[in-house]
Amino acid sequence: MKHLSSRSDLDIDSLQVDVATVTFRNGEADAVVSFRPKGSTDPASAMQIRYTLERKGGEWVVKSRSEAGGSPHGGAPPDGGLPPGHPPVPESPSGQK
Repeated sequence: MKHLSSRSDLDIDSLQVDVATVTFRNGEADAVVSFRPKGSTDPASAMQIRYTLERKGGEWVVKSRSEAGGSPHGGAPPDGGLPPGHPPVPESPSGQK
């Protein structure tokens, strides 16, 4: 939570933050954290981020992060993120969908 609080682009007071799993090994740990808007019960509104943490002094600090699905944070899924069954979206002249 200390790491998330330091981010100026994130309002953690508006999010439900849950630790889904944590795996410890020597001086590191891997944690999968689930984020969703407070009050939301829609599973589609949640996202999971995998954090690698390292022990520094008396606390755990974030070493790296990635989307729990395996693509780098901010990377677009290969299908453009469209829901199953959605018709294809034509490419614009600039080559972007």
